[in-house]
Amino acid sequence: MISLKRHLEDLQGQAPLIAELEASYKSALEGIERNLPSVSAQLVEHFRTQIRELRMQFEQRPALEVLAQSRHRLRDALSAFATQANKILEDKDKQFREIMRSFAEAATTLAKQSTTNNRRLTGFTRNLDDLIELQDLTEIRKGMVREVAALKRAVAEIHDASQQSAMQLHAELQQFQDKLARSEEIAHTDMLTGLGNRRAAEQALRLALRAAKPFSVVLVDLNGFKGVNDRWGHPTGDAVLREFGRRLGSVVRSTDLACRWGGDEFLVLLPACSLAQAMVRSQQISRVCEGDYRVTLADGQITLLLRAAMGVTEWFVGEQMESLIRRADDALYKDKGKSSRRYCSESLTEARLA
Repeated sequence: MISLKRHLEDLQGQAPLIAELEASYKSALEGIERNLPSVSAQLVEHFRTQIRELRMQFEQRPALEVLAQSRHRLRDALSAFATQANKILEDKDKQFREIMRSFAEAATTLAKQSTTNNRRLTGFTRNLDDLIELQDLTEIRKGMVREVAALKRAVAEIHDASQQSAMQLHAELQQFQDKLARSEEIAHTDMLTGLGNRRAAEQALRLALRAAKPFSVVLVDLNGFKGVNDRWGHPTGDAVLREFGRRLGSVVRSTDLACRWGGDEFLVLLPACSLAQAMVRSQQISRVCEGDYRVTLADGQITLLLRAAMGVTEWFVGEQMESLIRRADDALYKDKGKSSRRYCSESLTEARLA
């Protein structure tokens, strides 16, 4: 009887924790629903509806099996959203390249004619600057087509040669092309760590799938990283992520691709690498990236002990990206649970003062 009574008291004591966990999960779903990137209104509304349904199902029946189903459905929904959003961004990139081709055509026409009309050229350049400030690529493309057509009409009416003006416009167009190249580089780079971002990772995975040659992936998750942000603040967490990204970038081969997959998750693509070889590589990553991290705060320095869990998997012929990532994710969660050495969130939050 005493044992039963104690068990009932323990269950009652856990009730506030369970309630808080339920509230936190619902709050997280609400946050995801509100903050989906506005890539496309139709796409965002579609996935907001899915996430809203998950939240309402959990509110109506907050059971363990509903939570498990919700987690898998949420992961699949976010993965599908990321894939479709990247496709939309790639389409917009194609539109941007179409703009640049229009630029090149206009410059070529002007160079061949070797003529100028300063007033029209000045107006054309000013209109280009205005178009650069627009956010909607479709409107930019329409404006460029309109301006290029106007420039061609002007060229047809010009008779006085002006090689200097042609060269000036050609130089301006080259600057626009350089800006575009830089924009594409930024679009594939994680600004915090300097590694590739999720978009770069998914693009590389698609190319690897198309090539159909052996490769493996390593999915890395920093154990208990939320404790760093909660205790020491996000600037400290950002400093740890930057240093982890630097270490990860230093240990991969030149043919590998290391990316920040999202939050405190990283992905390493290993071309021409079998599962056994990838396991060895993951151990190398662990030796270099795990360990002490010294962070400077306003009132001194702290040393954080960082551990990571890793999911390693090899692509098999015919497998799609979603299946590959799901298997790596499953392996990651198994690794989180199987070793106390791997799971050390307390070590992260109990920092040693330097």
